[in-house]
Amino acid sequence: MLRTGMSIARFDFSYGDQQLHQTSIDNLRKASKATRTLCATMMDTLGPEIVVTNRPSEPIKLEAGQTVLLTCDGSKQASSSTLPIAYPSLAGTGILPGRSVFVGQYLFTGSESTSAYLTVQQVDASDMSAVCVVQNSCVLEGVQLTVHIGNMKNTAPILSESDKQALLQFGKPNKIDFVALSFTRCAQDVKDARAHLDKIGMRETKIIAKIENMEGLVNYCEIMEHCDVMLLSRGSMGNCVDPEKMFLAQKMLLRECNLAGKPVYVTRVVDTMTDAPRPTRAEATDVANLVLDGADGIVLGSETFRGKFAVACADTVLAICRQAELCFDSFAYYQSVMDFAGYHSINPDISKTEALATAAVRAATKLQAALIVVFTVTGRTARLIAKYRPQQPILTVVLPTKDADAYAPEDESGSSSAAAEAAAGAAAGAEDPEVVVPRLSTNGLKWHCTGDFVARQCLQYRGVLPVCADPSLGSPDGAILKAALHEANKRGLIRGGDRVVVSQCPRINERFPVMAEAGVVKILTISDNGVTPADPVVVHDDGMQRCTSRHVFGSQDAVHDCSDLV
Repeated sequence: MLRTGMSIARFDFSYGDQQLHQTSIDNLRKASKATRTLCATMMDTLGPEIVVTNRPSEPIKLEAGQTVLLTCDGSKQASSSTLPIAYPSLAGTGILPGRSVFVGQYLFTGSESTSAYLTVQQVDASDMSAVCVVQNSCVLEGVQLTVHIGNMKNTAPILSESDKQALLQFGKPNKIDFVALSFTRCAQDVKDARAHLDKIGMRETKIIAKIENMEGLVNYCEIMEHCDVMLLSRGSMGNCVDPEKMFLAQKMLLRECNLAGKPVYVTRVVDTMTDAPRPTRAEATDVANLVLDGADGIVLGSETFRGKFAVACADTVLAICRQAELCFDSFAYYQSVMDFAGYHSINPDISKTEALATAAVRAATKLQAALIVVFTVTGRTARLIAKYRPQQPILTVVLPTKDADAYAPEDESGSSSAAAEAAAGAAAGAEDPEVVVPRLSTNGLKWHCTGDFVARQCLQYRGVLPVCADPSLGSPDGAILKAALHEANKRGLIRGGDRVVVSQCPRINERFPVMAEAGVVKILTISDNGVTPADPVVVHDDGMQRCTSRHVFGSQDAVHDCSDLV
């Protein structure tokens, strides 16, 4: 999967135990090291998802027209007449006679005979059960049976107790990059999850808000403001939205995320490949349209969870995406985002970092550059450039900082790894015991360093190829840039005569003392050896272009606060 192109591995805690997932992540780390391939990790929570409990060992058979009791009584045994669910009470859920209820195996595709469509006939006065009529004959089986009640108002906490335990025992020790919040309903869900992650020492972990019910769809604007990534879960959402309106929800969410520069992912694309070696023509077209509509990534579910052709599926999806990218009009997209934001007006309200990002993309487009090289500390510069979907790949060089480990989770004794390294530095005679200096084993561009969190998390952005820089090489303008170009040449991204746009938005303060200029976009021409840059052309944050000889100068307007991180 790594060689095929997997960039984020999902560990879904809706099923299995921690030992299973620990074995999986250990295997991933070994494979990542063996293939020298960067891969981020995503922990998918159970959240307020409703499941059938007390299931027998054999499948549950249901016949069309029969009635079945949906009950919150956890003491009941699941059978063809009774389906106990993991939810305290039906009171306040909005369940009424005539409402639809879906019961199916986890990551259902819709084409199996393992899903039941029910219609509520009567709700018990105690709000503990409801009698439902089965609309289709089926056999309920699979590792997990999920329940979706139409237009339900789910009041369960966004993180269940099992989720909190898993985060502490699995997420924190394994330094998970992303936590996906299942059934995100509002901004408060994201805030609560963020507070809990910070509390247990997972401040570097990003939050993915999964939009998979009507509440989340209605509140997507406020959710988008507080999460780091949006994910449209079309499988669950399909049970809440009428089929003829699903495309509207999808296109609306993709466009809004694109305009806001928020990464957005979509699930359930080639369900047929769960059992077949090829997708249908409609599925192939669907994948291509997601690329053309601006999706940052595609999440495979049943295709790789229980699919018979997991690697072939990933390879097929990536092949379709590559072909669609060739048809994507990057410049028209750039213009549309600029027009929407009002950046083409006489006095645009635009930040310095945004202006530099737009200048880099425009320069790369006009000059038909082969590559954009970005120097970043937090990944923000890479996100802003990726927001405009340039045609060129974005080689993102992550620069570790002296206090990069300040966000490291605390160990059992209550002291962080940063404090431990600081103490070691003091014992070795370091001038400042409060400062942690990242140490790398080799020179050049590596991803094993204190910036590895940021590097892996940059994989969420479309078109971004992250690597970590060795700070011992010096300033970004010199050896690190040369090493970046060497890496690009080795990957086949550039060759002699190509033009490369280099963007950096540094911080000149005590926390980010890694770059010397306050903002610059450089245009380089690669020499015949494919690595050494010729004399650059520089686009400064005043918008002027100047030719320089063997040196680069930029704005000296230093940014002394951390409110606008790069």
